[in-house]
Amino acid sequence: MNAPLLEPSPEGLRCARGSFHVDPWGAAATAVITHVHGDHLVPGSARYVCAAPSLPFLRKRLGPEVAAEGIPYGERFRLGEVTVSFHPSGHVLGAAQIRLEAG
Repeated sequence: MNAPLLEPSPEGLRCARGSFHVDPWGAAATAVITHVHGDHLVPGSARYVCAAPSLPFLRKRLGPEVAAEGIPYGERFRLGEVTVSFHPSGHVLGAAQIRLEAG
């Protein structure tokens, strides 16, 4: 049986099969961000991936040189063994629900 897609870790919710964390509490190799409020976006990760409307806000908070990319809502992309997509959540501008698909 495959490992669960998300599991708790010291850095936050970890997706081992995709080699990323969702809204990590500390530094992660790849941080997949639901929205840019301070309790969801923290500095220190090597790479950030967010919904495209959040990207300007992420860069405003973390600086223009941060390694970050904004993905359009609904566009599917791969991280490791996992297909990821962002979908509007209605919380704040750019906020997203994250769909994870594997197996």
